[in-house]
Amino acid sequence: MVSRVIYRPFEEGDFDALAAIMQATWHSETPNDEYNKLEATYDLAHALSISSFSQVVLVDGEPRGVVLARAASDRLPYAAAWDHAKEDILQQMWAIDKRATAGYLAFLKNEERVNGRLLEQSGISGSDQITLLAVSKTTRGMGIGSILLDAAASYISSRGAKGAFLYTDTDCSWKFYERRGLKRAAEYRATREERKLLPREMYLYGLDLSA
Repeated sequence: MVSRVIYRPFEEGDFDALAAIMQATWHSETPNDEYNKLEATYDLAHALSISSFSQVVLVDGEPRGVVLARAASDRLPYAAAWDHAKEDILQQMWAIDKRATAGYLAFLKNEERVNGRLLEQSGISGSDQITLLAVSKTTRGMGIGSILLDAAASYISSRGAKGAFLYTDTDCSWKFYERRGLKRAAEYRATREERKLLPREMYLYGLDLSA
């Protein structure tokens, strides 16, 4: 049976379905499913807060993937609203599991530190970034990830940028980016102590848009 596939910008009604994809992919560490869901919603709200472009794929009417990006030349019109949502989500996380929330915030702090180091090492300037790419496991192999990545690249290029970057790590499908022509510009191997919070290796990939 041929699926009906549609690509369009993010709508608020997509949020829960996209958060569920992120939960299944990256947020299942604790035995408390309610907490894991909130952690995923926080992650998605953060990505939306720092993005100026979105593209969601609907397969038979259901959101099955998303790409978000930020062009340095564009405003972030919904940043304040998503930042406010993050505060509310964080309060709910604290109420359910203080220890898990503290661990997650420690992870975010260390991730930010390492990402800053990766960006400095890469020599890439500007803030043209692919901020999120997530595709449901049920629809992988359909070429959806490639189409979403191309959409983000086209958007950033249309704003006059000659390149873009993204962060990824060994908890993600980083080889996908290499197959799509992105080049690893910096990498970081976590220490034994850091591995309690961080992935084993973290990467910054660059995308040449000058051609």
